Amino acid sequence: MKKYSSFLVRVMVLTGCVLILTLSLSELMRPKFYNDNYWPLDVTYQGFYSQKRDSVDVIFLGSSHAISAFSPQELYDSCGIRSFNLSSEEQSLVISYYWLKEALRFQKPSAVVIDTAVCFPYTETPYNCNEPSIRKALDPMRWSEVKLEAVNTIHAMDSKESLASYVFPIIRYHGRWNDLSLNDIHFWPKQRTDLRGYSILSEDCGIKDFVPLSDTSASAAPAELHGVMRQYLSRMHSICDKNGIQLLLVSTPYIETSPERHEALKNYAQEEGLNFLDFNEAEWFETMDFQFDKDMADGGHANCFGAAKLTDAIGKVLLAMGVEPKEDPAYESTRAYVDRQTANANLYRLETIGEYLAAFERDRYLIFAEGSGACGKMLEAAGLRQTDDGGFTAVYDGKWTGDPQKLSGSDFALNVSWKLQCQGNSGKITVYGKDYERKHPGVEIVLLDREKGYVMDHSCFDESGKRISETD
Repeated sequence: MKKYSSFLVRVMVLTGCVLILTLSLSELMRPKFYNDNYWPLDVTYQGFYSQKRDSVDVIFLGSSHAISAFSPQELYDSCGIRSFNLSSEEQSLVISYYWLKEALRFQKPSAVVIDTAVCFPYTETPYNCNEPSIRKALDPMRWSEVKLEAVNTIHAMDSKESLASYVFPIIRYHGRWNDLSLNDIHFWPKQRTDLRGYSILSEDCGIKDFVPLSDTSASAAPAELHGVMRQYLSRMHSICDKNGIQLLLVSTPYIETSPERHEALKNYAQEEGLNFLDFNEAEWFETMDFQFDKDMADGGHANCFGAAKLTDAIGKVLLAMGVEPKEDPAYESTRAYVDRQTANANLYRLETIGEYLAAFERDRYLIFAEGSGACGKMLEAAGLRQTDDGGFTAVYDGKWTGDPQKLSGSDFALNVSWKLQCQGNSGKITVYGKDYERKHPGVEIVLLDREKGYVMDHSCFDESGKRISETD
């Protein structure tokens, strides 16, 4: 009997060790989105779970269009409304539905805002998005009956998506060995989550020929909503009704908008008795003084200047719907951080290298610079080291240094590694495995924000010190 008991204990210990090892390797292999410059989704979901219970009155759900359009801090500052942006890249309404259910385990919002960009056919998959986007949104979700239901639903739609691959992500990501970085080694790194799911974009798209929807759109034949998306939109409506939550459908400015899409969404909202807000309408453009070329980062995503306008506008609508403003020290405490992150976006608009270097507090950044020619010589006094072929390279880590030992290195606390190369009129800075290449005389600068933990800006200047496009 003792032998049998001893054997059983050894089997249980061995099984436990194998299970712990498998789970640890799974977490190691799972892609992390902490330092992604646009959609750092692990930070988003970590931030949601760190919110105090019943402290969020508005939940935003949807795709990347919503991530960049609605800032919870701006909504609080302008209207006193507490919110969280749970949108994710290419978020299918199937995923929105399960994140709504997950959100209601921790919060009691009075309103939910759903981005409608994915209401129309987007991919040929049954869930209307690409498989990696499903993973990005579901992998960070905590295990509960909600996640189990979500995974089983995805499996029912696509048999290749197995429950086991979600319990043990190593099944899905076992081929990532060559892609592992310091970012993957930090399983639970401490990240600033003060943006509450919002992502700050800075570029101007420059698209001047966008035409907002006019009153004549009412005569358009409505487009067809994606069947599965319509089904899950109705399910979310049902959940909101059951919990006394107001549901608001919204379309953000998008170059692919059309009168037909507008009519389809307007008709659906009327049939279901829902509020629908289309920021593509000319009336809204005029009310917000929204300029597509300057307020959008690209054809479908607002930059921080456009997001401020969109957030303020939707805030007034939410107040009119009866969402009550409340004072909250948590939002008061994050204002300075969000202001600093928004200020980073202004760097993109500075035209000369002199203005650029004077515009920010250097100690907030890890700075990488390389260059050549007259512009490179301008920075020699700042510590850039001249290479044998006339180039300059330097790293700022509390002070400028041209020490060759610093031109390739890492910072474990920031989960970052880097490498600088300069060859006369061309050069390359590699940060987090991404290459920033210069193909002309001048200077290239990459800023890594220490507070946020990822690259906030990449700027190039010609030999006269004037900003040029990265693609020139």
